[in-house]
Amino acid sequence: MTEAEIRKVANEVLRETLGAHGFEQADVRPAPDFDGEPALYVTAHFKPQAGVTSGEASTRALSSLRRSLLDAGEERFPYIWYDYPDDEVLGDDPVNTLPDRL
Repeated sequence: MTEAEIRKVANEVLRETLGAHGFEQADVRPAPDFDGEPALYVTAHFKPQAGVTSGEASTRALSSLRRSLLDAGEERFPYIWYDYPDDEVLGDDPVNTLPDRL
C-alpha cells in the first residue's frame, strides 16, 4: 500500500476507535522497527485537553488498525504513537525517537 492509502485507513480506523477520546488526525511514516523489519509508525494527533487515552481504547485502536491493514494487503506492523498537544516535555524525554525512514 502507498503511504496515502495507509494514512486514509489509519484516519478512518482511528477516528472510529479514538474519536470519542479527542483524536484529530494521523500521520504515517514507514521505517524499520527495533529488529530492522519494515514497519509503520502512525502518529495519532489529539485535540488540546483531550486527556490520556485509556489502555482499553488504545488496544482496540491498534487491533482494529492492524486488522484493517491486513485486510487491505498491508503486512507491515503499525506502531501507534500518541501525540497530545498539552503534554509537557521533560528534560530527559526523547524528542524524536522514530527510526530513520526505510
